[in-house]
Amino acid sequence: MECNGPQCSTSSKSDSESCGCDDGCECPSGQDMLKFAEIMWHKAAMAAMFEAKKDRIKSRLEKSFGPTLDKGADAVVDAISKKLKAAVQSSKNEQELHQKLASILTEATN
Repeated sequence: MECNGPQCSTSSKSDSESCGCDDGCECPSGQDMLKFAEIMWHKAAMAAMFEAKKDRIKSRLEKSFGPTLDKGADAVVDAISKKLKAAVQSSKNEQELHQKLASILTEATN
C-alpha cells in the first residue's frame, strides 16, 4: 500500500486506483470498508514510525545540545517577556493619553 496524499492505492491493484475521496483517504463512503480499514492501518503505522523516529532524534539532541538548547530557550523566553511588558506599558500609556485627551475635550466643550 502506498499513501500519497489523496492518492491511496494498494500494490495488489493498479497503481492509479485511489480510494475515491476528494479530501484524502479518511472518507469511507462509496468504497470497500475492508480497503478503507487497510488504508487507515497503513496510515497509522506510518504515523507511529514517524513519531518513533522523532523521539529517537529528540533524545539524542537533548543529550548533545541540552544545555545549549536550555540557554537558547531562556533567551527567547526572556525576550518575549520583555516584549510583553513593553506592550502592557505602552497600552497603559495609550489609555492614560486617551483619558487625558477625553478630559481635556470634555472641559473644552462645557
